[in-house]
Amino acid sequence: MSAKAQNTNWTEHMSTLSPDTLPAKARQDAGGKSPDVVDLGYGMTDGRIVGRFDSNGVDTAHQVILLIGDSMLDGLGSRFVDYAAQNGDEFHTVIWYGSNSMHWANNRDLEYHINRVHPTFIIMALGTNDLGYSDYTRREGWIRKVIKKFGSIPFIWIGPLPISRRGMTNRKIVSIIKNCVGEGRFYDSSNIVCARLDGVHPTYAGAAKWVDGIARWMSTPGLTSHPIRMDYPQRKVRFRADEKHTLKYHGRK
Repeated sequence: MSAKAQNTNWTEHMSTLSPDTLPAKARQDAGGKSPDVVDLGYGMTDGRIVGRFDSNGVDTAHQVILLIGDSMLDGLGSRFVDYAAQNGDEFHTVIWYGSNSMHWANNRDLEYHINRVHPTFIIMALGTNDLGYSDYTRREGWIRKVIKKFGSIPFIWIGPLPISRRGMTNRKIVSIIKNCVGEGRFYDSSNIVCARLDGVHPTYAGAAKWVDGIARWMSTPGLTSHPIRMDYPQRKVRFRADEKHTLKYHGRK
């Protein structure tokens, strides 16, 4: 059953995408307008203050944010980059289309990118491609292995959106991820309602709505374990991922 679920997984078609492409329908939300391009401060590490908290307990220091995960990052990254620009943070994204917990656990890509950008905050968006499997013990092991790679770096894990497609409605893996991640570091997307391109991937507008909710949660003391400043964006900026990989990619060894 597991193999069958993966073979018919919606991410299969994503492996044929070349870098920086997205279905044309996704661009309808932008109204055909080219977004503004702003300097996100790449390489701004000198003199960075880590862990500067305001009176409400929100970390207001300059952040180096690393967003990593599966094809959901096409939409998530296009909105998170707006927040990074608004708050003066450095922003990096690595997308691995079709990836699941096994892929990120069993190679050195996470270690490579952590050493490459030295993030002060990590956002992991993963789990959609773990839906449809019943080898929960193995997947829990992979999830814990991924988390261990983060070390002491503050992070959140964004859970998968609800998927109505056959073989992907069993969401037990969501509770497993939540249990592994711990209180205040897991954003449960199980009840998120947003516009979709294909029943799975959100449109740009749908992704923006999703991220806006995540950002409010990320910046609220008492809800998240390490709140950071996430002021609402006043402009749209261009999103470009550091790296994009298809299912043919096998990771760094």
